[in-house]
Amino acid sequence: MSEAMTIALIGGTVSVLVAVIPKIMDNHYGMGKDIKDIKEDVSTLKDNDRKNGDMIYTMLSHMATGNETGEMKRALNEYNEYFRHS
Repeated sequence: MSEAMTIALIGGTVSVLVAVIPKIMDNHYGMGKDIKDIKEDVSTLKDNDRKNGDMIYTMLSHMATGNETGEMKRALNEYNEYFRHS
């Protein structure tokens, strides 16, 4: 192999490593990891908001109609299970 070919291979290898290694490090330790954590937190907040919305709807529906269908007890049990026992 000629010297020019060896230098080209070494240069290409170093270039690839310089381009790839920072991205791998970022995914595991830097902003990439932070973004994954934030996405998980947003998902949890959406689930919490959905559960709160269900509870509010059930309460308002019960107050508006004054019915005794057992929906308030069901909603309270689900709410309690979700927020206090998870």
